[in-house]
Amino acid sequence: MVIGIPLALPDQSAPLSEEEFNRLEDLLASDIVSGEAMALDELQGFLCAIVSGPELIPPSEWLPAALGESMRYESEAQAQQVMDLVMRFYNQIVQALNADQGFDFVLYRPDEMAEYDYETWCLGYLDGVEFSPVAWEDAGDADEVDELLFPLVALAGELPAQSVRRMKPGELERLLTACREDFGAIVCGIHQYWLALRAKPTTIRRAESKTGRNDACPCGSGKKFKQCCGAPGKLH
Repeated sequence: MVIGIPLALPDQSAPLSEEEFNRLEDLLASDIVSGEAMALDELQGFLCAIVSGPELIPPSEWLPAALGESMRYESEAQAQQVMDLVMRFYNQIVQALNADQGFDFVLYRPDEMAEYDYETWCLGYLDGVEFSPVAWEDAGDADEVDELLFPLVALAGELPAQSVRRMKPGELERLLTACREDFGAIVCGIHQYWLALRAKPTTIRRAESKTGRNDACPCGSGKKFKQCCGAPGKLH
């Protein structure tokens, strides 16, 4: 696939046009990134968490996680184009969240009759939370952080199985419907929470590596961390 190269790079603060948005979507799915890049919906979720966390993370750290480390560009100009589109996508998210205004979420659905796929977006967001060099639960109030993240955990399909089993018939679907309806406010609310805390004393940096959501729980239960000690403390 040959990607057209713009003659001049646009302003990094300029929002992506529809044509540029589609180009970025195609690039992320192309052979250039060797199948390692996040899809556009997953990337938007990931970047929303990167922007919203307790500590700002430089692009040099999150770009390899977003695009993979085996990129095969046809030229230096093409590499620059990809970086430009991704950084402008990132800046567009920063501007919208800092202004506490709604923006268009990238959500796909398999057909017109199906529900939008919030799961992939929210899994990307939770990966962004996990990517933070500062544990969210250490940097803020752990109960408040759990409560803020709970709707995204639910939409990501990451609720503990035992919690789902305890739900009454129809309760899970009502919960998910409410989370979808309030989705924009939920994402912006998390960002505003951390904006307020960033002005306070420095956050706590981990002394040890953090257990990932899909790692074995360190308590020795044999379960994944997300289904054991790392599970949300309660249903809301």
